[in-house]
Amino acid sequence: MKRFLPLLLLPLLGSVPKALPPLLPDSARLLTLRINGQPVEADTTSSRFFLGTDRALRLNIVRADDPDGEGLTIIIDRFPIQAGTYTFQEILSGRNRDASYRYGSTAAYSKSCPDNPGSVTITGVNAARHWLAGSYRCQVCESGRGGKRLTLEGTFRYPVEKE
Repeated sequence: MKRFLPLLLLPLLGSVPKALPPLLPDSARLLTLRINGQPVEADTTSSRFFLGTDRALRLNIVRADDPDGEGLTIIIDRFPIQAGTYTFQEILSGRNRDASYRYGSTAAYSKSCPDNPGSVTITGVNAARHWLAGSYRCQVCESGRGGKRLTLEGTFRYPVEKE
């Protein structure tokens, strides 16, 4: 009986794929967003990452339920196009690192917070395919008196366009 057991499993081998597909193709658009820890679907069609001629990196992450909205915008001035962590705390520093968020009637800015820690961590750069991989986290405060503090964070593997 033990000799025939492998023969019983033979029909199952036909249903197993010959090779596993790559986990993430080079051209994939992976983008996540959480607001105060709650997942929010990001719109990978409307969201854009731009690199200007002045080497300013601009991440524009738009919510799927508001594709025409401004969403979250993070700007890192003089981005050296390499892996590393780029933090921002003082908006009026020599290197402009800023974050803002707009959704419907809610507008929030890192400039509105007395303390606005944030960072963008680049874990991968693919110059041939023009994409960056990494994560972001920032705190923004709703504009106006008594505005709420929002923590926005997520991960990305996203193409970068020239601005």
